[in-house]
Amino acid sequence: MSYIIGPLRLIKGEHDFPEFLQVMRDLQGAAIARAEQIWSPGYKFGGINPKDGQFGIAPLRAREMAHDVSATTLSGTYSFRKNLGATAWHSIFDYTTRKDVLHAFAGFAITDAALNLLELRWQIGDRIYPIMDIQEAKSWGNFALIVKQDMGDQLIAEPETSVYVRAYVETVGWQNIVPLGFQLYKRKDLIISES
Repeated sequence: MSYIIGPLRLIKGEHDFPEFLQVMRDLQGAAIARAEQIWSPGYKFGGINPKDGQFGIAPLRAREMAHDVSATTLSGTYSFRKNLGATAWHSIFDYTTRKDVLHAFAGFAITDAALNLLELRWQIGDRIYPIMDIQEAKSWGNFALIVKQDMGDQLIAEPETSVYVRAYVETVGWQNIVPLGFQLYKRKDLIISES
């Protein structure tokens, strides 16, 4: 697994990092292929407004990323803002995807002017990924971390799969940690519901 760290204005705005677009295209292709296998027979990709027999695509939502799969309603917050209370390893995301939802990750954006984190570690299901040192981003203020994976090995959480992301905190306080990626969903009511 390799990754790119760059100023957010370049990655998401001025397009000086074409790798970001390629990572997103590769991730979407791999996630769609995985969803077609999981939700077979016959389910196909239907974009943002899927019809019968299709699955859709939507942004990742904070409420989706703090959900207990056994609960009947979403239990998370409406924000990706985290209060990091001590210099130590902290849980950033710890949840299980719902039955008919797949989450695909390209990385993270830190939208604050100051970076409070030093390292990140992913775990999806029983697969634990290497620790990513993000200290070089301290000189940029808000930045994005883009994870480049080999095809077929992207950061994809299938339905009813645990996602656990931890960060080592250097400075206590609030931090906006926004995942870059999307979710695929089999049932539209899962995405349009306010509960």
